[in-house]
This record gives sequence, structure tokens and C-alpha cells, in this order.
Amino acid sequence: MYRGWPYLEPLLERGRFDSVSVAGIAVFSSLAILLSATSQALGLNFPLLPYLQFDLGEIAVLMAFYVFGPGPAAVSSTVEFVGLEAYGLNRPVGPILKLLALLSTIGGLWLGTRLSSRFLRPTMKRVVSFGAISASVSRAFVMTIANYYLVTVLYGVSVTTTYYGLTQTFSTIGITLTDSNAILLILAFTAVFNTIQLLFVVALSFAVLRFPPFSSLKVGGRAPWFFANFSTRVKSEESAS
Repeated sequence: MYRGWPYLEPLLERGRFDSVSVAGIAVFSSLAILLSATSQALGLNFPLLPYLQFDLGEIAVLMAFYVFGPGPAAVSSTVEFVGLEAYGLNRPVGPILKLLALLSTIGGLWLGTRLSSRFLRPTMKRVVSFGAISASVSRAFVMTIANYYLVTVLYGVSVTTTYYGLTQTFSTIGITLTDSNAILLILAFTAVFNTIQLLFVVALSFAVLRFPPFSSLKVGGRAPWFFANFSTRVKSEESAS
């Protein structure tokens, strides 16, 4: 029976770095690269900021988080970054921004999981929800800073609004982009994009892992990292539903 914080320490403090997790990192990072290339081929761009793209590859990295832990997920992100740079997908800036987005997401998920499990009566829904909220905040913060640098230093607002046609895209929703409001609006909608992307990939990756064939799966003889200390809680939730 669940008795509190001490029983969650293995869930919150450690990831897996054994032969099984190394193989898992290879699989999930390769899948992430493949899904990222697929997303680019499908043209899953954010309408208001077309240079931002919804990325299915993040699902694979978050699955690595839920199965093996934050450490292996961070390694998967780094391996994917190297692969995207090597294959030339939106390089050099795109892979760098994606790595920052993933690392801030993983850090936020871990922090939200830890805090919610420590200070709340932890159910799986609460832990996942607080993890997603924490990840949204950390990702929005990191990516706002990164995009501010990108827009103001690397490109310049006037170049960005002209080159990507942002003035026209914003006008379709009744917003006039000017020199005085361009940076604020671009950064605000960048944060909106990152929040939508994160909530989508968290919901989809966790839904996949909650699917019975996966939730009962033993990886290297052990339950997925995220489920390891919630088996009783999961069964009670499923029975109640």
C-alpha cells in the first residue's frame, strides 16, 4: 500500500542506465529523428509563426522519459540533436532550439512529478497534470529567452516579419504587427505554440503508455520507470473507471 514520499524516491530520483536503457535510448532517439522528419514532410507548421513546427518526434523522447526516466530521456534528446544536425534537418538553429525545448520539458516534468508527489496525495492524474504544468512553465521560459535572442540578434524583427510574412499572417486574425509590438506578439505566440506542442505530446505519449499492452509491459524485467511506484494506484483507478 502507498504510504507516502519515501516510496516514491526510486521514481523521482533515478533513471535507468543499464544495457536495456542504452538500447532503449537508441530506439527512442532513432524514432524521434524519424518522426521529426515525418513532421517536416507533412508541413505541420504553426499558422501564425510558420517557422515553428509541431513535432511528433517529441513523443518518442517523452516515452523514453516515462519508460526509463529523465536521465535517459535527456540522452535521447541529445542523440536526436546530433542526428538532426547530421542529416541537416533545419540546421543549425532548428536542432539547437529543439534540444533546448526538450531539455526544459524533461526538467519541468521531473520537477512537477517530484513536487506533486511530495506535497499532494499522489494519483497518476495529478502527477501527470502537475508535471505537464511545470514543464509548460519551464519550456515557455527557456524558449522565450531563446527566441528573443533569435528574433532580435540573429534575424532582427524587421527581417523576421518581412521574410516569414508575419505581418500578413497576423492580419488574418485582426492583429496589426508593428515595430512597437512585434517582439512582444512573436514571443507571446511562441509561448502559446510551445504550450500546445507540450500538452499534445504529453497527452499522446502518456496515453500510449497507459494502453494495456504497454502499461503491463516489463522492460528488462521491470515495470516502466514512471509506473514503478504506482502499480496499485493504477489498478484502483482502472477498476473505478
